Amino acid sequence: MKKSKHIISGIFLVFIFVFAVLLAALPKKDYSENEKRVLSVFPSFSVEALFDGTWFKDIETFVSDQFPFRDAFVGINSYFNLITGRNGVSGVYKCDDGYLIADPDEIDFNRTQRNGEIISEFVKTSGLPATLIVVPTPGYIMEDVLPANHKEYHDDEIFEYAGNVDGVQLLDLREVFMENKENAQIYFKTDHHLTTEGSYLMYKQFCEHKGLTPVTEFAKTEVLEDFYGTNYSKSGLWLEKPDTVEIRHSANGYEYEVTVDDISEKKTYDSLYFYEHDENMDKYPVFLNGNHALVTIKNKSVTNGQKLLVVKDSYSHCFATFLCENYEEIYLVDLRYFRLSTTELIEANGITELLFLYGAENYANMSDISWLR
Repeated sequence: MKKSKHIISGIFLVFIFVFAVLLAALPKKDYSENEKRVLSVFPSFSVEALFDGTWFKDIETFVSDQFPFRDAFVGINSYFNLITGRNGVSGVYKCDDGYLIADPDEIDFNRTQRNGEIISEFVKTSGLPATLIVVPTPGYIMEDVLPANHKEYHDDEIFEYAGNVDGVQLLDLREVFMENKENAQIYFKTDHHLTTEGSYLMYKQFCEHKGLTPVTEFAKTEVLEDFYGTNYSKSGLWLEKPDTVEIRHSANGYEYEVTVDDISEKKTYDSLYFYEHDENMDKYPVFLNGNHALVTIKNKSVTNGQKLLVVKDSYSHCFATFLCENYEEIYLVDLRYFRLSTTELIEANGITELLFLYGAENYANMSDISWLR
């Protein structure tokens, strides 16, 4: 018995020693491509941090982030949770047909009510026609692929609040998404966003809602392979198959001027697509270069005087690459980063119409909408 205990203790000590040597010797990563986040670096020492305990906490975080073969251990742990009946413990469900779907957020409906009131107040002050699009969660639309034991999604309650925003017309996508989900892949399987097909379906519904003529002919479609989205990164289920990303080029051949404005820096491009992101696991930023404070799309081939302000999250990015066919100018504002006056933006650019576009849970829980004021 004593001999076996010594053997076990010896193995444990060897294990600790080997991994300590590897931790010291192996190069450190600044960023985890799988987890899509910045990793901790070795903390700077200070007497104050030593005595208040923060230095030791930072050391612990550093070791956790830089642990040798971290990705492999994360994956092993995720699949262990899965086979032991803890599907969704990471915040992501492994579902049928290859889908990875985030479990539902807790919703603060008092905030949801306030968000609607802020939007209503802003719209009335602007005097402009306004539409609200709330994109249903993948878990709500794709409930048939979820594991039997899952939490309930709150889309119906969220849409009830969204439908009562005074002065704003709600475009409800639930029915059309339910009708089309068997014939088209509306959501990515490893990500929370709509696919290009899903975004195009939303675009057609918006055109019908506004009396616009949607683009229906495409000169070519490009396909980007090996897209691993945010749900893949959260899940740690590294063996799941990737998505593909479609880029559809309209047959109209319109020319665009795209300005990406991060307030401190502004750059102008002649394309809606940023192909450098094809080199990354997360390829969704190929549409309009991802999240920025303000993105302006000017259609050089259209002079109809229609100028749209979109207050939005990232569900708008692929959608906007279709919508710019119908507007002379589109201004996409992300209130997570935009801290200037939205009212002044409207007045300075002669905006004629407003669109608020958010994923359902973002709409319900967001606090950044208060910057409209």
